[in-house]
Amino acid sequence: MTVLVMTDYIDIKDAAKRLAKTERRVQQMCDTGNLPGARKIDGAWQIPYSAHVKFSDIKSPEQLTEEADLNGFSPDKRNDALRKIGHVKKAQEFAGEYVRHGGYWREGMSVYASRIGVSRSTLYRWVKKYRLRGINGLLDQRGKASPSQEVISPDAFEFFRGMYLTQQQLSVRICWQNLNYKSKTEKSGWTIPTYKTMCKYIECNIPIPVLVLHREGLAAYEAKCAPYIESDPDSIAPGSIWVGDHHQFNCMIWHRGGWVRPWITAWEDMRSRNIVGWFISASPNQTTIMQAMRQGLEKYGPPDSVKIDNGRDYDSEMWTGETKAGRKKRKALKAGYIDEETVAGIYAMMGIGVSFAKPYHPQSKPIERFFDTLDCQFTKTIPTYCGKDSARKPDYLNALLKSSKTMNEAESIESFAQKVSAYMESYNNAIHTGSGMNGRTPAQVFATRSSRRVLLDGTLDLLLQVWSGERTVGKNGVRFKNMNYGQYDGGLLMHHGKKVRVSYDPADIRRISVYDGITYQLLAIAEQNRLIQYGSAVSEDVVREASREKARALKITKGYLPAQRIANMDITDLTAKALMDAREDAPVTPRQTLKPVSTPLDSQVQDHRRRENMRKVKKAAGAESVDAVVDLDIDFSLLSSKKFNLKRDLGLNFDFSEGLL
Repeated sequence: MTVLVMTDYIDIKDAAKRLAKTERRVQQMCDTGNLPGARKIDGAWQIPYSAHVKFSDIKSPEQLTEEADLNGFSPDKRNDALRKIGHVKKAQEFAGEYVRHGGYWREGMSVYASRIGVSRSTLYRWVKKYRLRGINGLLDQRGKASPSQEVISPDAFEFFRGMYLTQQQLSVRICWQNLNYKSKTEKSGWTIPTYKTMCKYIECNIPIPVLVLHREGLAAYEAKCAPYIESDPDSIAPGSIWVGDHHQFNCMIWHRGGWVRPWITAWEDMRSRNIVGWFISASPNQTTIMQAMRQGLEKYGPPDSVKIDNGRDYDSEMWTGETKAGRKKRKALKAGYIDEETVAGIYAMMGIGVSFAKPYHPQSKPIERFFDTLDCQFTKTIPTYCGKDSARKPDYLNALLKSSKTMNEAESIESFAQKVSAYMESYNNAIHTGSGMNGRTPAQVFATRSSRRVLLDGTLDLLLQVWSGERTVGKNGVRFKNMNYGQYDGGLLMHHGKKVRVSYDPADIRRISVYDGITYQLLAIAEQNRLIQYGSAVSEDVVREASREKARALKITKGYLPAQRIANMDITDLTAKALMDAREDAPVTPRQTLKPVSTPLDSQVQDHRRRENMRKVKKAAGAESVDAVVDLDIDFSLLSSKKFNLKRDLGLNFDFSEGLL
């Protein structure tokens, strides 16, 4: 038995209009068979479209729906119309099955109507409207003007947009009131809708990207609406690009007698998403960046380039070699990168290229996505979770933080760092489903890199000290952090008035390492100058010692001429070639190609150790004023051995207190 679909038929009334006949005459035509296929269902005639040539131009409800213009209707109204169409089709299928099992069509429609909570007449009205007009017949037309009716005059809407689409962000009501006042006072005769209709008209006729751009600015448009170029993950080699940034945890820990929100400084490999280095602190700064970078460099070696924030910590002179004025100039020019030749900081010394992420543009800094994951998977499990802002702050948090039990059981920065480390280990070894991961873990993708850059032994310790910008050598040495260093140092005397750079250990600033400002050649390990209180008595020994130091400085200055020949030797180049020659026979790892990273400090490690050991020997012998010391080619590391015997191991038999002349 064929199931009748009522939306494929018209009734007597519609047929009479199309045939220009009375309804009685159309009924007679149905009785006599002049309208083939006409059927009487529950006492009402249903005439198929194929019954007469004048019915052939009737479009099916599906065709009417495809041609319908839904612009101007809210999503809720469109969804409601689609829901009604679904009920219309299901009701006819249900009624057809009902007839096949011996029932009546009208009864089947009544049963289905009761199931969906509407009356039978309402369901029949939906069927008829859908048959005649498609989806347009089921759309709620309230609040929408007909095509011939003007909602707002074009000139009025143009004036309204001029007020509304500005970064002053005037409300719809203010702009609407101003529009009505202008129309009234100038008697322009504009058609202006009610306030509610105006709100709906804006929603339908002003696109969201236009609203964001003109009301919130270009930065908000770039972040929320602007399309961006998607990068091919396979075009980036694992380990080649690292992305670094700070992030504040949304939880509280106990630190130095109070509650603080800790920070993480992290470096992420851009291709594999492997977190290569991280450091937990109460406040991020250049030192935390150094600690996180050191962790990554020691384990994986340096990357080819880094993508960093525009913040003052990452974008500092210590790392990039740029001064504050230089950074301002670059940002004023809106440059997205620094040319490698102009970078004189730590990145450049390791041959690492630098690019800067665009502000408020998360696509350019993928590590932001990791921080969201960290918050969802880890931070929210901490009992003292505080939310991203005050709106998401738990109601019980204040009372919880005042509890003595919570204070006693709270995480310290050390214990919190251990938990973060455990999470990082699980994150790096968890399967990821993102672009280019193919169901692998970050550690597995990172392990597929074909080469690894390496630093020479000892160079990393020198590189990752805290570095200063350029300083000028003066009469009393180098002034650094409001203190003078190397007042009588011979290496600094020959660089009076020249530019130098300083590196130091933040835990001990009694001495600093001073390098040539251009070549990074080590000049001196300078001690902090001794200060004499003004107006106090000065002993004769102190005056005599100062006189000897001044005389020694003068002697070094006078002896500069013969020493010039030695200074002209290119020791750096000779040492670098010797080191490279010694590495030629080194075995090559079959899976990875090691690529040595040449830095300006490669040849400085032994010189650092020699100078430091000589300083210790002279200080121990009380011969700090001695200018020259015989180079005995001694391995001073033996001095730390408990079984070391001076006479037996080195064949020496003299008293160090007499000085090494």
